[in-house]
Amino acid sequence: MIFFHAQLAVRFSRKPQLLEQHQAIKHAVTQLLDGDSGRNIVDIIFKTGWSCKEKSPEIRRILKIHNSPKILSRFEEYREFVKAKAARNSPIKRRDERCVADGNELLRFYCSTFMCDLGLDGGSCICNQQYCSVCGIIKSGFSPKMDGISTLSTSLRAHMAFPEEIEEEFKFMNVKRAMLVCRVVAGRIGGDLEEDIAKHDRGSDSVLGRGGSGIHTRVDEEELLVFNPRAVLPCFVIVYTV
Repeated sequence: MIFFHAQLAVRFSRKPQLLEQHQAIKHAVTQLLDGDSGRNIVDIIFKTGWSCKEKSPEIRRILKIHNSPKILSRFEEYREFVKAKAARNSPIKRRDERCVADGNELLRFYCSTFMCDLGLDGGSCICNQQYCSVCGIIKSGFSPKMDGISTLSTSLRAHMAFPEEIEEEFKFMNVKRAMLVCRVVAGRIGGDLEEDIAKHDRGSDSVLGRGGSGIHTRVDEEELLVFNPRAVLPCFVIVYTV
């Protein structure tokens, strides 16, 4: 066993990218146990807003994500880009003060699905299944092919925004629901969804969502659509049932 680990160490020392890949897959998450102060905080953040007793969520496990250096670097570089862009405005407008300070970073929720035994019995690995969305996000970040990443202000809203029939429809594939707690660089928030999606290079980094239809369309301040996938950094995975 010692000889095996020595061989592994030599192999990784020759190819640093192999070590990074190994850590990103085999040591991607750590379960936060009962009594852990960090777990208690995430528990409180997750359950805030769930006022309906009939929809009280039951947390199965809370996992801390160990983001790879590449994903973390992309997030931090994008935040610095947003800060610098806002700082170029002279004099700095009031709406840009938060952007200059920290990129207007917010804590948001994103509901998705997974198909494996992520974090079960203390497991730290992620899987390579094509349709295991949570593992894919942990491994590579959010896809740049998405038109925008919809993040919500509360876990309840994120849960409600996710189609209920997905789990039942794909039950044969062992699809389960999970909540991602994310750091989000919102940057400058625009108000016109259609215009800013088409021309987001005009200044806005994200836009508020829209609810209703026709003349009843309204701004949904609980939903924030972020344009750049580098702006969203998942920090925790909460496996739960309702």
